[in-house]
Amino acid sequence: MEADFIARMQQIRLTEEEGEVLEIRSTNRDKTLEECSLSLLGRFLSTRPYNLKATKATLRAAWKLGSDVRIIEVGEEILQFKFTLESQLVWVLNNGPWSFDNNLLVLRRWERGMTARLVTFSVLPIWVQVWGLPFDLINEEAAWDIGKGLGHVVEVDNKTFSSEQARFIRICVEIPLHKPIWRGGYVLSLEGDRVRVGFKYERMVGLCYQCGLFGHDAKECPTPKDQQLTENPYGEWLKAGQRKSCDIPNRRRNSSPRWETR
Repeated sequence: MEADFIARMQQIRLTEEEGEVLEIRSTNRDKTLEECSLSLLGRFLSTRPYNLKATKATLRAAWKLGSDVRIIEVGEEILQFKFTLESQLVWVLNNGPWSFDNNLLVLRRWERGMTARLVTFSVLPIWVQVWGLPFDLINEEAAWDIGKGLGHVVEVDNKTFSSEQARFIRICVEIPLHKPIWRGGYVLSLEGDRVRVGFKYERMVGLCYQCGLFGHDAKECPTPKDQQLTENPYGEWLKAGQRKSCDIPNRRRNSSPRWETR
């Protein structure tokens, strides 16, 4: 209903009096900008309703921030998270993605001029593991090149190259939400050798195993199922290792929030 009202408001023809520009005083402008600069906007990628009160309580417990984070509804399905410190905000971003009852929470930093009508969530920062690389391609340069093919590279885990494991490399990538995730692909070495690699996703939740998009289940997928396939093209095998997630339980089974490690 809010979206309908705002859309209609943009189309109506204002009277001469309504068209006068209303000036806003800037007495508390600096304070407001500081609060907004320490905030994230978020939305759950889900077709199912969720308990907002329980969600807020579970988030505060999971992030161990208590009253240091304010969670405000600023639009239909859009939440604003206001932090006390920059370090708190960065920690939440760096340790995502977060999920509740298999509902994926997508976050982005506040930018000046944002409104509930204009804010969009088009990418998901997520750690991707690249498996199957030749030993001589397990290096930082290769990680950046591969990551750029998946989306915008946020960070490469350099610890991989100095640790005692060399089975895969880790890249934090902002993957586009309107495209299916990559299950695998080919890399080309400097010598011209084409090698097939596979991708695993850390803390992956809410993925449709039929179309490879986030935000709905396979049974709700609008993409017609290929009757020639005996199993879904995507599955649990794309998840990497252990994943922490904040889950809101079914309130009929359990009345208390829980923080799970899986």
